[in-house]
Amino acid sequence: MAVSSVQIANMALSKIGVRSKIESLTEANAEAREINLWFLTTREQTLEAFDWSFARKRLTLAAHADDPPEDVWGYRYQYPADCIIIRKLQNPTIPDDEADAIPYQIEVDDAKETLSILTNLEDAVAIYTFNLSTTDLYSKLFIEVFATFLSSRIAFTLTGDKDIANTQFEQGFIMLAQASAINANQQVDKPPREAEWIRGR
Repeated sequence: MAVSSVQIANMALSKIGVRSKIESLTEANAEAREINLWFLTTREQTLEAFDWSFARKRLTLAAHADDPPEDVWGYRYQYPADCIIIRKLQNPTIPDDEADAIPYQIEVDDAKETLSILTNLEDAVAIYTFNLSTTDLYSKLFIEVFATFLSSRIAFTLTGDKDIANTQFEQGFIMLAQASAINANQQVDKPPREAEWIRGR
């Protein structure tokens, strides 16, 4: 059964001992106002904190209208509109297990104040975490981590207890550390590529 945004909010309230529950994130009460203040930011931070497989996208990047810095990078690409964080760039002509890491930088275009991606890779493919708001796609662990971090943000305002806020924040990182092992069970990676000096023997 899918968990809604309101249920995640109520989980956060429960974690800090607030008995009141909300029916909407925009209710006219202290609980809803505080949750509404922090909900989107905390969701994006929790997505950014780990390479969640359910929120991963692979996209051939579109060329940016502006040229890259001369004699620095060969290509400038548009930053994906729904991107939370770029995890890596991929060469579409080389299998992932045979490719070395591709250097790139994120830069703001001064004229338009938009993010762009600079690299020397032609036809670059970005693998990134996107801003997924569809809660029924969230993993159980992500929901728990998200609710815990959200509870740490709202705890002091609603309870006046800094210790509760700090405890929930620490608990969020403990659960986040478990994400790597649990997430790994949902995929089978190719064997690691040998180092270049070994391949050259």
